[in-house]
Amino acid sequence: MDFRTRCARGAGVVDDVGRPLAPPIVTASTFAFSSQEDVETYYTSGRGWLYSRYGNPTVRAAERLLADLEGAEEAALFSSGMAAISTTVLALVRSGERVAAQRELYGGTVGLLRDVLPSLGIETTWLGLDEITSLAPDRLAGCRLLWVESPTNPALRILDLAAAARTARAAGVLAVVDGTFATPALQQPLAMGCDLVVHSGTKYLGGHGDLTAGAVAGRRDLVDRIAASRRALGGIADPFAAFLLQRGMRTLAVRMEAHEQGASAVARALQGHPKVRRVHWPGLCDHPDHALARRQMAGFGGMVSFEVEGGAVEAERVHDRLRLFAKAASLGGVESLVSIPARVSHRGLDPAELERSGVSPGMLRLSVGLESPKDLVADLLEALG
Repeated sequence: MDFRTRCARGAGVVDDVGRPLAPPIVTASTFAFSSQEDVETYYTSGRGWLYSRYGNPTVRAAERLLADLEGAEEAALFSSGMAAISTTVLALVRSGERVAAQRELYGGTVGLLRDVLPSLGIETTWLGLDEITSLAPDRLAGCRLLWVESPTNPALRILDLAAAARTARAAGVLAVVDGTFATPALQQPLAMGCDLVVHSGTKYLGGHGDLTAGAVAGRRDLVDRIAASRRALGGIADPFAAFLLQRGMRTLAVRMEAHEQGASAVARALQGHPKVRRVHWPGLCDHPDHALARRQMAGFGGMVSFEVEGGAVEAERVHDRLRLFAKAASLGGVESLVSIPARVSHRGLDPAELERSGVSPGMLRLSVGLESPKDLVADLLEALG
């Protein structure tokens, strides 16, 4: 063949890759077939690979790992946590049906439910965390999903997921849990009777601040419907992000242990400080859901929120004085991060919505990373002055 053809069609493919310990990356956007008969077999059987918007071997490997960690029949990977959330809702809820949602949710989820879905004929019934577990079934009439989050962002309240699942089941509603803060290392919503669990894989699952991804896991029939909508909407994860996500999940257990050790040291150092009004961490005995967290979770996690005396002005002062806590959105990575929820993750909420979500102007949210807890505590105490 001509030199130009050999360049374009180089024979660098290795069919036998052995047994690599690190998962391989398949970056191809499209896959070749030997004949039209093979193409037809793909469409009739659903096996094999055609186009990476439909499915990709590296993405599939990450989905299988997450499904295993969650104890799920199936999982689907997305380009972001919000892609996972929006596709899940659009796949399972039709125009004229409703979503029942906990008020204490991530601000992006609130924005989707409040600002986007009503134009598609999907309204939301808002519920307080403390009323969900004792709802009469008729309160969920017309609803298709019960959408909850535990631990909550950023107030770190804990919802009784088994009771929420029973409430949903009695009303014929699907229970969906945002488990981003806990991860499957600390909490297993499916084992407690919930139907689906969603994640921002950008956070703890990835764990290194170098990818954007989302995921949903649960019953196969539900995840298959969501994956079909993903194909149409185009929100599948990129293969390289899926590769990084696999890498992150392989160290999830040990990372969550280290995050929790740091969070414990930070929370206990802040507790009782004269300039700190309140500390939110489920591992503290005075947390309102401490007993539930001990019963429901395998650990208390790496997120800590605290409220300072002096409100918004003092929160900004402490935020700006921190040196080791990077001033950044997101969470769950190696580096410790700080943000002011009322002005970042929950910026789009009005004062009444912020109050209902447990977000005060003087609250700071900490994602405790993998640095020395001693250094992190020293940084916080110095910032508080």
